[in-house]
Amino acid sequence: MSPFLFGCKFMLVNLLIYSNIEELVNELIDIQDYIHRYTMTPLGEGEKIYKDLHRKMAKLAKTEYVLQVDTKLNLKEKKLNKQVIKDLNQLMRILLPFSMTYQQTDSPFSRYKQEFIEKYGVDREVPLLEMLDNDFGIGAPLDYENPKNSKLEVGVINHLTDEKLKEYFFNKYVQAVKDNKSITIIDEEIKELGLDDYDYNSIPDSLDINVIMKCDSKEDFDNNNFKYYLGPNLGSTHAGKSFGRFSYMMEGEQKLFETLNEEILELNNDFDDYVTCEIVYLPNETRNANVTRNIHNSEYELALFTNSSRDESHRLSLNDILIGIENDIFYAKSKSLDKKLIITMNNMLNTRTAPNAIRFLYDVSLDGKKIWYNFPWDTIFSDYPYIPKIEYKNFIISPQKWVINKIINTKNKIDFAEFKELFEKFCLDYNVPKYVYLTFADNRVLLNTEDENCLRILHHQFNNRFGNIILSSYEDAGYNLVKDHAEEEYICELVIPLVKVKQKNNDMYSKPKKSNNISSLSNIRVKLPFEDWIYLKLYGVNSSADDLIAFHISEYCRDKLAKGEIEKYFFMRYADPEQHIRLRFNASEEKLLSMYPDIKQWLRTLIEKGLLNRFSIDSYEKEIERYGGTELINFAETLFCFDSIVVEDMLRLKRLKNINFSDEVIGMISIIHYMEQFGLDYESQLDFLQQQINKQDYREDFKRNRSFYMKACNTDNNWKGLRESEEGMLLLNILNQRNRSIKEYASKIKEGLEASSELSILDSVIHLHCNRLFGIDREFEKKIRTLVAHTLYALKYIKLNEVVLEK
Repeated sequence: MSPFLFGCKFMLVNLLIYSNIEELVNELIDIQDYIHRYTMTPLGEGEKIYKDLHRKMAKLAKTEYVLQVDTKLNLKEKKLNKQVIKDLNQLMRILLPFSMTYQQTDSPFSRYKQEFIEKYGVDREVPLLEMLDNDFGIGAPLDYENPKNSKLEVGVINHLTDEKLKEYFFNKYVQAVKDNKSITIIDEEIKELGLDDYDYNSIPDSLDINVIMKCDSKEDFDNNNFKYYLGPNLGSTHAGKSFGRFSYMMEGEQKLFETLNEEILELNNDFDDYVTCEIVYLPNETRNANVTRNIHNSEYELALFTNSSRDESHRLSLNDILIGIENDIFYAKSKSLDKKLIITMNNMLNTRTAPNAIRFLYDVSLDGKKIWYNFPWDTIFSDYPYIPKIEYKNFIISPQKWVINKIINTKNKIDFAEFKELFEKFCLDYNVPKYVYLTFADNRVLLNTEDENCLRILHHQFNNRFGNIILSSYEDAGYNLVKDHAEEEYICELVIPLVKVKQKNNDMYSKPKKSNNISSLSNIRVKLPFEDWIYLKLYGVNSSADDLIAFHISEYCRDKLAKGEIEKYFFMRYADPEQHIRLRFNASEEKLLSMYPDIKQWLRTLIEKGLLNRFSIDSYEKEIERYGGTELINFAETLFCFDSIVVEDMLRLKRLKNINFSDEVIGMISIIHYMEQFGLDYESQLDFLQQQINKQDYREDFKRNRSFYMKACNTDNNWKGLRESEEGMLLLNILNQRNRSIKEYASKIKEGLEASSELSILDSVIHLHCNRLFGIDREFEKKIRTLVAHTLYALKYIKLNEVVLEK
């Protein structure tokens, strides 16, 4: 029987009373009484009660740890000066620009997101447990441990830091060391670096910040001139998370969590499509369950391996959770409630050791948000033996740090006398203050560098180290803010929850329809070989892919189309991780079976010519939701066929030098042609692309070819500028081959969507077209889309004037 990990009543005495275990019940009641007596004992006077209590508990259960004692100080005055909140808001405005968005760089999580999109698309909601399954889904991200993903990790994970930022902090470091001063961050410099321009939606909905407050003098205290030191724990990613197991000691804790819950829900719930859900689980190391104890006010609860504190109607299970993607951000949803989940975990237990499903849900709660304490200088200075203080106005963001094993560099253990001599020289050379902290993660021990007992502690750590021995500077301001009735001073360390101010009209994007109605194994979705489709994977095509597509696939497939042996075909390029071409034929099962010997002979010929080295046949899993639903997928596949024909012709004519436009120009014209045929007017085209790009990207590329881009990409008068050249006419005629299939598909989309949205489908169609034409090159596709946006914007005056003339 496990106790609840929520709330304040940790013992199950009341439940056990109803069991026939009278002797055990009496002993537990006695222990409960002793705990209460010890709690009420003045500090320092309860040693005998504690020992008796420990003995009684150890008699019942043999374990290394039977008790953990939490202590709080009852202060007479507990109000926080309003100036503190103003100051902290100012600090967050400087820290957020420096912070990295969660998992934004080349991380296992970001790679996993791409893998999710490749398999499921962006318009499908997938059961969490199915997705994480190594056999039926895509497994867990590669750095998850419980259980590990069965796939091998491919490539090196890059942890990138902006080069301008590196240069900025390196120059700051050199100057600070030269002048024996702190690294000081200045507002104007942040603006010059362009770091102050970040998306509102990337700001965390809430957070906790851990600060130590002092003043330089009583006068400063009277004038609200506070000095802040970012605390060793820094804070947390969600408001209230840091209180965790200590929340039962607070006064008015239920009201606090109720208020936090309401405010966070209000930030997200414009459409009443969110509910809050607290997640708790019993860790493998059961002693860590002490850390997961908390109070919360989330409406729903998901408890794993332990009891839930909610009634049946407010409990969720992992089987009920769906995962989807919106605006390139993961979200979790309850299938039974048909509501998205705001995931909360009001404890500080590291989720890296959690079961994969729990860890993933926590990662989802952070996706797309800045981790405000993910500082670039931690990476930039990671190998430095000495780091100066980092300051901003009246904030010490990071203390001075000395990695003494890098400064006192000895290969072997040394005796205390030698260590003391070397340490004293180190203190003199580096101007080390009298008081420093011996630091490990967020644990600190205050040492006096002039005290021999403290030096012996340091010497022991130095000789028995398993990692770096880091000393950090003490909070040196002289005036402490907190005093008791006896005028004894205390360090004032605070954990302050902050909630983001709601921005009016913050509709990120239109919300496309989502679908989770078709099973992953449904015969509507999955077509086995010869069930209307043959799906071939052609490997060994890296250097010959364009020729294979332009001449060999084109010739063979069109011949089969002309003879009526197949209804349609299409191809795309892929890497798993080996690059290959995926080719699909559509016909009746009877036709496909009779045609297979011929396909096999054709593939044998390609292998003998050195155009590929092997092939495989696989099941075809249709991306039904991505392309609008079951009624629309057939129209999408017809368009894929005509788009494949268009790409084959473009590649062939480029190879034969009949078209000499650059890849950029061909891609730009083709994207605009798609938008035109889909029925988007000029302003809709511009808006569609500007939502996808950074307006500063590829500005110089655009300026170099501005005039030609504007002429070739202007659709007025049926592409008059493009038709002035022979190759322009040739390219336009090739593109027009897909006009009918695009218009039919767009018309059916407007009649009724089961899933996705019109613009989401257009985006997917354009992406697949770029894949066929240019291969797997996201950056080049981004370049083309950006150049189109720049060109359309440059045409704005001409386009709008023409609209006026038409009126």
